[in-house]
Amino acid sequence: MLGKIKLTREQTWNLALIIGKVLLKNGAETSRVEDTITRFCHENDCKDINVFVTPAVILLGDESTVNPAVVCRIRWRSTNLSNISLINDFTYNLKSWTMDYDETVIYLNSLLETPPSYSQAMTCLGSAVSSGCFAVLFGGDIYDFVAAFITGGLTMYFIKSLSGYRMSVFWENAVAGLSIGAIALICHAINSECTLEQVIVGALMPFLPGLAFTNGLRDYMAGDLISGNCRTSEALLFAISLAIGLAASLLAWHNWGWALWR
Repeated sequence: MLGKIKLTREQTWNLALIIGKVLLKNGAETSRVEDTITRFCHENDCKDINVFVTPAVILLGDESTVNPAVVCRIRWRSTNLSNISLINDFTYNLKSWTMDYDETVIYLNSLLETPPSYSQAMTCLGSAVSSGCFAVLFGGDIYDFVAAFITGGLTMYFIKSLSGYRMSVFWENAVAGLSIGAIALICHAINSECTLEQVIVGALMPFLPGLAFTNGLRDYMAGDLISGNCRTSEALLFAISLAIGLAASLLAWHNWGWALWR
């Protein structure tokens, strides 16, 4: 039931698919997506529903050879915990929901098109501040804070500026590692008081795939081995791409003849 409206099977499946897309595209773990879709379908008298979710696919169907299955391919994912919270509020308060079916479809689709919660400037500032703070946390001083602040902020700005080219996430992270290494080395060359290791480590922290790795572990714990493997492999691949970019910048600097460390 959607408020006082009894949904048809087709309407239930359509809303369930949109709910899954919103959750998966905004950073939810696959176990949460499967549980939410199943709970929503059960609330609307679709007791025989089977849900299969991976980080890239949502599959809805039943064991009947007559009813069709529904498949959705997820080609991009981001992180927006506000949308996940809104979907949770929606699915746990179906009986008091006031919108009809058409209005609910429009509302859920609007969540798919929601722009990022923070502007590019705010994202770059957050990256800069966190980079500086991580540099100090790992033993740096005020010089390291300033250098990491500059490195993290400029790298994030550079990556956001390249978003229109639709690079794969692997190459995006490789470019981020390359930028971090280059800017950190320049800061160290300008002011030798900067500790290169602290600056690089601090600036790397905002780009590490912590959410992907955490979701992978949660999927493992929930028994979703395929999704756990996918997300953990994704996190490792992103970390490797960062390391490749960083190593390339350090190697280039070294081959040019400048000392990396005092």
